[in-house]
Amino acid sequence: MDQGADSYRRFLAGDEGALGELVTAYRPGLRAYLYGMVRDWETADDLTQETFVKLCLKKPRDKGTASFKTWLFTIGRRTALDHLRRQKIRTVPLDDCFDLSAGDTPETEILRKQATDRLYKALAQLQPQHRQILYLVYFESFTPAEAARILGKSSRNTSALLYRAKQALRRELQEEVFFDEDR
Repeated sequence: MDQGADSYRRFLAGDEGALGELVTAYRPGLRAYLYGMVRDWETADDLTQETFVKLCLKKPRDKGTASFKTWLFTIGRRTALDHLRRQKIRTVPLDDCFDLSAGDTPETEILRKQATDRLYKALAQLQPQHRQILYLVYFESFTPAEAARILGKSSRNTSALLYRAKQALRRELQEEVFFDEDR
């Protein structure tokens, strides 16, 4: 059973503690995803909070057609898109979003940091949809079908988008290496 869906059902039944479970479990990933869309941590915090407020006040019904996490990220994405429409912001680079390093030797840390910096620099050059699909599938471990639900696209469309996003990222990374060698 989906742990998030169970907690949400308990919240709807009056268990206020269940909301805390949902916030604890899903806030960090949702916040990072929304940051990738709006490129501002403060705004991402506000949008994350607004997403959970919608759960509290509107108490929408989860139809059970997807995992709770997929459903929650869809609500968060729509909240962010509404915000972007209001702000008339169309593209936002995903950059400096995560620290992927694990504690190793100083040399390994430096190499990992350089690789991470190259990755985020390349991601920042991609179209917003390409950044979103790559983030959902590779950073949040959504399946392509779940990402399709979040993005409001068909599975076939999402598979094509994921393929194009990986190709675009590959080109950006190769271009980055090519230009680094010229220096």
